[in-house]
Amino acid sequence: MSERDEIVERYKKYLADYIAFPSVSAQNTSIKETADFLTGLFRTAGGHSETLTDYKYPLVYADFQSSDPEKNKTTLLFYNHYDVQPPEPLDEWNSDPFTLTETEGRLIGRGVSDCKGELIVRLTALKIYEHEHGDFPCRVKFFVEGAEEIASRNLEDYLKKYADLFQADLVVWEGGSKTAEGKLEITGGNKGISCFDLVARTGKDDIHSSSAAYIEGPGWRLAQALSTLRDVETGKILVDGFYDDVERPSQRARDLINKMNLDKNAIKTLHGLTRPFLFENIKEAYAFEPTINIAGLTSGYEGESVKTVLPHTARAKIDCRLVPHQDPADIQEKVQKYLIKRGFTDVKVEYLMGEKSYRSDLDAPIVQDVLKVAADVYGGEDQLQLVPTSSGTGPMYLFHHYLHAPLMSFGISDPGSGAHSPNEHIHLSDYDKGIDFVTAILEKLAQKTEPVQ
Repeated sequence: MSERDEIVERYKKYLADYIAFPSVSAQNTSIKETADFLTGLFRTAGGHSETLTDYKYPLVYADFQSSDPEKNKTTLLFYNHYDVQPPEPLDEWNSDPFTLTETEGRLIGRGVSDCKGELIVRLTALKIYEHEHGDFPCRVKFFVEGAEEIASRNLEDYLKKYADLFQADLVVWEGGSKTAEGKLEITGGNKGISCFDLVARTGKDDIHSSSAAYIEGPGWRLAQALSTLRDVETGKILVDGFYDDVERPSQRARDLINKMNLDKNAIKTLHGLTRPFLFENIKEAYAFEPTINIAGLTSGYEGESVKTVLPHTARAKIDCRLVPHQDPADIQEKVQKYLIKRGFTDVKVEYLMGEKSYRSDLDAPIVQDVLKVAADVYGGEDQLQLVPTSSGTGPMYLFHHYLHAPLMSFGISDPGSGAHSPNEHIHLSDYDKGIDFVTAILEKLAQKTEPVQ
């Protein structure tokens, strides 16, 4: 076994140790222990590391510096999180979720895809580079939070307080995936989100449903309010001012999105869809259109058989995916004002949470360097899928706002990895290729001796 292979195997054992921590932030289990493990691991790898405990969920920071001050003019920051989703339902796992299991060319375990495996790939690559060159390639930082799976609580507080500590020229996001066609997807942004409840109350308590002959129930009232928010045929959101701050994409961003493979028929078949799509160009809608979605509806009795009741409260859970320059709290306020204007003064909007959107056109020079490396490692530009904005949401905006660095996301998963599902896994071939890719990025950044502009 070569020394390079020995490093890969040693850090794979560290991955097993890492997976063994049931670091479920939603249940607040093993959070401190996992943070302490990571701090020790970074120190063992030769970096300065500390656990920041200003807030409930500790943040692990690590800093690896080259002995050459010129190389330290370039700084790469890896963002990851050490918390994971709950493993339930346990009876659907084929192995213990917190035991890293290798079988049929796959590594299985909770967090191996999202995103403990990603972190170990990056650290393995850094150690391989150090072994082959006797030094670190540039300044490499790790930022590992413990509450990503519960909306990154206190993340902004950490970024605001320690912005100088986290400064970097490029932020590499937590992870990513190959496409169904086997191309490496590289993403430069994501949509934001505004989450709120719409609540209709038509009385102080539930009453007998026979009273529906002359009393309007909250379910009907809420349904009427919901029906005014969106054009049922076109999907256009009718809330006054909803689109006022929308930043329309550049032609470069549109060109990249329209190269995506997003097959309408395949999507219909996969999900058994019965309604037509809201937009003809679903690729541009995926990346650039804001949304309003009814994520949940509840009112009255929902158990077995029947209970003839006229409830006094009905609730709808709403999420709006946002694009750059839309503000989550502002969207909630606009919905409330719109409902009042339409006569629904009794339907209240209760704001829950929100994150702003971030979009990159992937044209920053350091990003272009990484894209060239990706093409070399994965077999050409036609083996890459570049996406300036994903349809999902994460705290990318906060990193860009406080660190002013471009962001890009890529990783070792595939569409079937099941990041939040039983039998979460990655393929060993993708794990090894990810190590090769990050090592090659470090080789490229080591060539830079001028600060990135």
